[in-house]
Amino acid sequence: MEVDLLSGPERVPVSPVAPALEARRVSKVFVGRAGEATLALRDVGLEVQRGTFVSLIGPSGCGKSTLLRILGGLEQPSTGEVRSTTRQERGGLPAVAFVFQDYGLFPWLSVVDNVAFGLRMAGMGKRERHDRARAWLARMGLAGFERSYPEQLSGGMRQRLSLARAFVTDPEVLLMDEPMAALDAQTRLLLQEDLVRLWEETKKTVVLVTHSLDEALLLGDRVVVMTARPGRVKLDLPVGLPRPRNASSATGVAFSRMKADLWAALRDEVEKSLEHS
Repeated sequence: MEVDLLSGPERVPVSPVAPALEARRVSKVFVGRAGEATLALRDVGLEVQRGTFVSLIGPSGCGKSTLLRILGGLEQPSTGEVRSTTRQERGGLPAVAFVFQDYGLFPWLSVVDNVAFGLRMAGMGKRERHDRARAWLARMGLAGFERSYPEQLSGGMRQRLSLARAFVTDPEVLLMDEPMAALDAQTRLLLQEDLVRLWEETKKTVVLVTHSLDEALLLGDRVVVMTARPGRVKLDLPVGLPRPRNASSATGVAFSRMKADLWAALRDEVEKSLEHS
């Protein structure tokens, strides 16, 4: 199967300040065992400025997670490029950290050792890495659970543990793939507020993949809407809501209007994805 990757180039906005991450005409083709080619992403252009929170939404199967992995270097694009102004390592610590829906925790390690794992891989001594891990556990409301194991924690506690492990290495960029999708509604609201608070305190560069319009608007400085597969950027919506935000931020007129705009852009793409599923 011949796949045309290069038609319809998309202009990437030019910023006077170099972005933390930039995707330039990124396309991705997956080839199956029988040799069939699936075009997951097509000519994606995206800038993520330093210290900003970008929410990424789109229909299922549009390539959101693939784009996130490409931005973080876990996948390579078939064509196009990703540019980063982050330092690749700082004293052995990675500049980019991932947070996944399935937590990505090590079941055989205690809570404190899960948080300290990245510090251990960077060569930090046990006492220092455990001190830093305990400080982040306390910050995430998990003090007293240091010697527990992930299976002994609730879903919300596991995700707070996953966040602590990401933040403890002080990365420049956080890439988050639906980290709250498996949580119940009440726990999800609490964790969203935790994440808002952490972002306000640290001003990390964050890209969050989510299916929730409310979550995208509550957390993001911008919401990027992707088309049905092959995924492209359809809409890049600035979120002008004042910070700090909490659950009550979702009750105002401005929030409702932006949510309606997002759904108007997304609905056709969801219908297209269902037609081809």
